[in-house]
Amino acid sequence: MDFSIPAGGMQSASQTFDSIASSITQAFNQPQGPTPLGDSVNLSTQVASLMKSSEDFAANVQVAIVENAMNKSTFSVLG
Repeated sequence: MDFSIPAGGMQSASQTFDSIASSITQAFNQPQGPTPLGDSVNLSTQVASLMKSSEDFAANVQVAIVENAMNKSTFSVLG
């Protein structure tokens, strides 16, 4: 059983999610001086990216589940 491909996909999706969440957090924690810095993050785009990375993670979980089922089926046939 080689779960390295779905595991790598889950790791990549998790890192992307963390990176986007961090950029959103940093945008809201900027010090506001006499003149506002303005929007440094497009929330609509960032939220859509968060949703995509969440769906990517879930898709890779499904790949691992299917791979596991296929391996079980193969082993039961080989007996």
